[in-house]
Amino acid sequence: MVDVVLALVLVAIAVALSRVKGLNLERDILLGTLRAFAQLMAIGYLLNFIFDLHRLELVFVLLVVMVLIGGQTSSRRAKSLRGRFLIATCAIGLGTFATLGLLIGLGIIATQPRYLIPLAGMTIGNATRTCSLALERLRSELTSRAGEVEAALALGATSSQAAQHVIRAAVRAAMVPLVDTLKIVGLIQFPGAMTGMILAGAQPLDAVKIQLIIMYMLVAAALIASLSIALLVIRKYFTRDHQLVVL
Repeated sequence: MVDVVLALVLVAIAVALSRVKGLNLERDILLGTLRAFAQLMAIGYLLNFIFDLHRLELVFVLLVVMVLIGGQTSSRRAKSLRGRFLIATCAIGLGTFATLGLLIGLGIIATQPRYLIPLAGMTIGNATRTCSLALERLRSELTSRAGEVEAALALGATSSQAAQHVIRAAVRAAMVPLVDTLKIVGLIQFPGAMTGMILAGAQPLDAVKIQLIIMYMLVAAALIASLSIALLVIRKYFTRDHQLVVL
Protein backbone atom coordinates (compact mmCIF):
# COMPACT_ATOMS: atom_id res chain seq x y z
CA MET A 1 0.00 0.00 0.00
CA VAL A 2 2.99 2.32 0.50
CA ASP A 3 3.72 2.06 -3.23
CA VAL A 4 0.10 2.86 -4.04
CA VAL A 5 0.20 5.96 -1.85
CA LEU A 6 3.48 7.09 -3.39
CA ALA A 7 1.99 6.66 -6.88
CA LEU A 8 -0.57 9.34 -5.97
CA VAL A 9 2.18 11.81 -6.87
CA LEU A 10 1.19 11.17 -10.48
CA VAL A 11 -2.40 12.12 -9.71
CA ALA A 12 -1.17 15.27 -7.99
CA ILE A 13 0.76 16.18 -11.13
CA ALA A 14 -2.36 15.72 -13.25
CA VAL A 15 -4.43 17.86 -10.85
CA ALA A 16 -1.76 20.57 -10.83
CA LEU A 17 -1.57 20.67 -14.62
CA SER A 18 -5.36 20.88 -14.86
CA ARG A 19 -5.43 23.78 -12.43
CA VAL A 20 -2.59 25.68 -14.09
CA LYS A 21 -4.10 25.31 -17.56
CA GLY A 22 -7.66 26.02 -16.39
CA LEU A 23 -9.05 22.68 -17.56
CA ASN A 24 -11.38 22.39 -14.54
CA LEU A 25 -10.75 18.66 -14.30
CA GLU A 26 -9.45 18.68 -10.73
CA ARG A 27 -12.70 17.56 -9.12
CA ASP A 28 -13.30 14.82 -11.67
CA ILE A 29 -9.75 13.52 -11.37
CA LEU A 30 -9.86 13.42 -7.57
CA LEU A 31 -13.32 11.85 -7.49
CA GLY A 32 -12.31 9.29 -10.11
CA THR A 33 -9.16 8.47 -8.18
CA LEU A 34 -11.10 7.87 -4.96
CA ARG A 35 -13.73 5.80 -6.74
CA ALA A 36 -11.08 3.71 -8.49
CA PHE A 37 -9.36 3.01 -5.16
CA ALA A 38 -12.59 2.08 -3.39
CA GLN A 39 -13.94 -0.04 -6.24
CA LEU A 40 -10.71 -1.93 -6.87
CA MET A 41 -10.12 -2.62 -3.18
CA ALA A 42 -13.70 -3.85 -2.82
CA ILE A 43 -13.45 -6.14 -5.84
CA GLY A 44 -10.12 -7.41 -4.54
CA TYR A 45 -11.66 -8.58 -1.27
CA LEU A 46 -14.68 -9.97 -3.11
CA LEU A 47 -12.50 -11.97 -5.51
CA ASN A 48 -10.50 -13.39 -2.64
CA PHE A 49 -13.76 -14.54 -1.08
CA ILE A 50 -15.05 -16.12 -4.30
CA PHE A 51 -11.72 -17.75 -5.17
CA ASP A 52 -11.62 -19.41 -1.77
CA LEU A 53 -15.13 -20.84 -2.16
CA HIS A 54 -14.64 -22.29 -5.68
CA ARG A 55 -18.37 -22.09 -6.43
CA LEU A 56 -19.35 -21.51 -10.05
CA GLU A 57 -22.85 -20.28 -9.16
CA LEU A 58 -21.33 -17.31 -7.34
CA VAL A 59 -19.16 -16.62 -10.37
CA PHE A 60 -22.23 -16.62 -12.61
CA VAL A 61 -24.06 -14.22 -10.29
CA LEU A 62 -21.07 -11.87 -10.31
CA LEU A 63 -20.87 -11.97 -14.11
CA VAL A 64 -24.58 -11.21 -14.42
CA VAL A 65 -24.16 -8.21 -12.10
CA MET A 66 -21.22 -7.00 -14.17
CA VAL A 67 -23.27 -7.31 -17.38
CA LEU A 68 -26.13 -5.37 -15.77
CA ILE A 69 -23.75 -2.57 -14.77
CA GLY A 70 -22.36 -2.54 -18.31
CA GLY A 71 -25.88 -2.35 -19.72
CA GLN A 72 -26.77 0.54 -17.43
CA THR A 73 -23.60 2.41 -18.38
CA SER A 74 -24.03 1.93 -22.11
CA SER A 75 -27.77 2.70 -22.12
CA ARG A 76 -27.05 6.24 -20.89
CA ARG A 77 -25.91 7.04 -24.42
CA ALA A 78 -29.49 6.72 -25.68
CA LYS A 79 -31.59 8.42 -23.01
CA SER A 80 -34.52 9.07 -25.35
CA LEU A 81 -35.05 5.42 -26.30
CA ARG A 82 -37.48 3.17 -24.47
CA GLY A 83 -36.13 -0.21 -23.41
CA ARG A 84 -32.55 0.95 -23.85
CA PHE A 85 -31.32 -0.76 -20.67
CA LEU A 86 -32.70 -4.16 -21.65
CA ILE A 87 -31.31 -3.86 -25.17
CA ALA A 88 -27.84 -2.84 -24.02
CA THR A 89 -27.75 -5.54 -21.37
CA CYS A 90 -28.81 -8.25 -23.81
CA ALA A 91 -26.22 -7.15 -26.39
CA ILE A 92 -23.37 -7.07 -23.87
CA GLY A 93 -24.47 -10.36 -22.32
CA LEU A 94 -24.69 -12.05 -25.71
CA GLY A 95 -21.20 -10.94 -26.72
CA THR A 96 -19.74 -11.94 -23.36
CA PHE A 97 -21.34 -15.32 -22.77
CA ALA A 98 -21.11 -16.42 -26.41
CA THR A 99 -17.35 -15.92 -26.54
CA LEU A 100 -16.65 -17.25 -23.06
CA GLY A 101 -18.88 -20.26 -23.72
CA LEU A 102 -17.03 -21.05 -26.93
CA LEU A 103 -13.62 -20.80 -25.26
CA ILE A 104 -14.79 -23.07 -22.45
CA GLY A 105 -16.32 -25.52 -24.92
CA LEU A 106 -13.06 -25.69 -26.89
CA GLY A 107 -11.14 -26.32 -23.68
CA ILE A 108 -9.05 -23.17 -24.10
CA ILE A 109 -9.90 -21.74 -20.68
CA ALA A 110 -10.79 -23.52 -17.46
CA THR A 111 -13.98 -22.97 -15.49
CA GLN A 112 -12.13 -21.83 -12.38
CA PRO A 113 -13.12 -18.43 -10.92
CA ARG A 114 -9.61 -16.99 -11.18
CA TYR A 115 -9.75 -17.46 -14.96
CA LEU A 116 -13.41 -16.75 -15.71
CA ILE A 117 -13.84 -13.53 -13.74
CA PRO A 118 -10.86 -11.55 -15.10
CA LEU A 119 -11.53 -12.66 -18.67
CA ALA A 120 -15.23 -11.84 -18.34
CA GLY A 121 -14.37 -8.45 -16.86
CA MET A 122 -12.20 -7.52 -19.85
CA THR A 123 -14.84 -8.81 -22.26
CA ILE A 124 -17.71 -6.95 -20.61
CA GLY A 125 -15.70 -3.75 -20.41
CA ASN A 126 -14.83 -3.80 -24.10
CA ALA A 127 -18.35 -4.81 -25.11
CA THR A 128 -19.74 -1.92 -23.07
CA ARG A 129 -17.45 0.59 -24.77
CA THR A 130 -18.29 -0.64 -28.27
CA CYS A 131 -22.02 -0.60 -27.49
CA SER A 132 -21.76 2.98 -26.23
CA LEU A 133 -19.91 4.03 -29.38
CA ALA A 134 -22.42 2.21 -31.58
CA LEU A 135 -25.35 3.93 -29.88
CA GLU A 136 -23.84 7.38 -30.29
CA ARG A 137 -22.84 6.82 -33.91
CA LEU A 138 -26.20 5.27 -34.78
CA ARG A 139 -28.05 8.37 -33.65
CA SER A 140 -25.66 10.76 -35.36
CA GLU A 141 -25.79 8.79 -38.62
CA LEU A 142 -29.59 8.74 -38.63
CA THR A 143 -29.67 12.47 -37.94
CA SER A 144 -27.22 13.36 -40.69
CA ARG A 145 -28.63 10.88 -43.22
CA ALA A 146 -32.31 11.28 -42.45
CA GLY A 147 -32.94 12.52 -46.00
CA GLU A 148 -31.33 9.45 -47.54
CA VAL A 149 -33.24 7.11 -45.26
CA GLU A 150 -36.59 8.78 -45.96
CA ALA A 151 -35.89 8.76 -49.70
CA ALA A 152 -35.24 5.01 -49.56
CA LEU A 153 -38.46 4.50 -47.59
CA ALA A 154 -40.39 6.57 -50.15
CA LEU A 155 -39.08 4.30 -52.91
CA GLY A 156 -40.51 1.25 -51.15
CA ALA A 157 -37.62 0.08 -49.00
CA THR A 158 -38.34 -1.37 -45.59
CA SER A 159 -36.88 0.27 -42.51
CA SER A 160 -34.25 -2.47 -42.30
CA GLN A 161 -33.21 -1.96 -45.90
CA ALA A 162 -33.15 1.82 -45.61
CA ALA A 163 -31.02 1.72 -42.47
CA GLN A 164 -28.44 -0.82 -43.60
CA HIS A 165 -25.77 1.78 -44.39
CA VAL A 166 -26.46 3.49 -41.05
CA ILE A 167 -25.98 0.23 -39.15
CA ARG A 168 -22.77 -0.56 -41.00
CA ALA A 169 -21.35 2.90 -40.31
CA ALA A 170 -22.23 2.71 -36.61
CA VAL A 171 -20.72 -0.74 -36.08
CA ARG A 172 -17.60 0.10 -38.05
CA ALA A 173 -17.07 3.25 -35.98
CA ALA A 174 -17.59 1.34 -32.75
CA MET A 175 -14.99 -1.25 -33.74
CA VAL A 176 -12.31 1.21 -34.87
CA PRO A 177 -10.52 1.55 -31.47
CA LEU A 178 -10.27 -2.22 -31.00
CA VAL A 179 -9.22 -2.87 -34.60
CA ASP A 180 -6.54 -0.18 -34.32
CA THR A 181 -5.31 -1.83 -31.13
CA LEU A 182 -4.95 -5.12 -33.01
CA LYS A 183 -2.75 -3.38 -35.57
CA ILE A 184 -0.33 -1.86 -33.05
CA VAL A 185 -0.30 -4.47 -30.28
CA GLY A 186 3.22 -5.73 -29.71
CA LEU A 187 4.73 -2.82 -31.65
CA ILE A 188 3.94 0.28 -29.62
CA GLN A 189 1.54 -1.15 -27.04
CA PHE A 190 1.85 -3.99 -24.54
CA PRO A 191 -1.68 -4.93 -23.38
CA GLY A 192 -2.55 -5.18 -19.71
CA ALA A 193 -2.78 -8.96 -19.39
CA MET A 194 0.56 -9.52 -21.08
CA THR A 195 2.25 -6.78 -19.07
CA GLY A 196 0.79 -8.08 -15.81
CA MET A 197 1.99 -11.62 -16.47
CA ILE A 198 5.50 -10.48 -17.35
CA LEU A 199 5.67 -8.30 -14.24
CA ALA A 200 4.50 -11.30 -12.21
CA GLY A 201 7.43 -13.37 -13.55
CA ALA A 202 5.83 -15.33 -16.40
CA GLN A 203 7.81 -16.15 -19.51
CA PRO A 204 7.21 -13.58 -22.29
CA LEU A 205 6.05 -16.20 -24.82
CA ASP A 206 3.54 -17.62 -22.34
CA ALA A 207 2.23 -14.11 -21.71
CA VAL A 208 1.97 -13.50 -25.46
CA LYS A 209 -0.07 -16.67 -26.01
CA ILE A 210 -2.57 -15.70 -23.31
CA GLN A 211 -2.77 -12.15 -24.69
CA LEU A 212 -3.51 -13.40 -28.20
CA ILE A 213 -6.40 -15.50 -26.92
CA ILE A 214 -7.73 -12.48 -25.03
CA MET A 215 -7.46 -10.18 -28.04
CA TYR A 216 -9.31 -12.64 -30.27
CA MET A 217 -11.99 -13.00 -27.60
CA LEU A 218 -12.40 -9.24 -27.24
CA VAL A 219 -12.78 -8.70 -31.00
CA ALA A 220 -15.49 -11.34 -31.32
CA ALA A 221 -17.38 -10.19 -28.23
CA ALA A 222 -17.22 -6.51 -29.22
CA LEU A 223 -18.46 -7.16 -32.75
CA ILE A 224 -21.30 -9.41 -31.56
CA ALA A 225 -22.35 -6.85 -28.94
CA SER A 226 -22.15 -3.76 -31.17
CA LEU A 227 -23.93 -5.43 -34.09
CA SER A 228 -26.63 -6.78 -31.78
CA ILE A 229 -27.31 -3.43 -30.17
CA ALA A 230 -27.39 -1.67 -33.54
CA LEU A 231 -29.88 -4.16 -34.98
CA LEU A 232 -32.10 -3.96 -31.89
CA VAL A 233 -31.97 -0.19 -31.43
CA ILE A 234 -32.54 0.72 -35.08
CA ARG A 235 -36.10 -0.58 -34.79
CA LYS A 236 -36.82 2.06 -32.17
CA TYR A 237 -36.25 4.79 -34.72
CA PHE A 238 -38.99 3.54 -37.04
CA THR A 239 -42.73 3.03 -36.64
CA ARG A 240 -44.49 -0.20 -37.54
CA ASP A 241 -45.39 1.43 -40.85
CA HIS A 242 -41.69 1.90 -41.64
CA GLN A 243 -41.66 5.64 -41.01
CA LEU A 244 -38.60 7.34 -39.57
CA VAL A 245 -39.28 8.71 -36.08
CA VAL A 246 -38.46 12.37 -35.60
CA LEU A 247 -35.11 12.51 -33.81
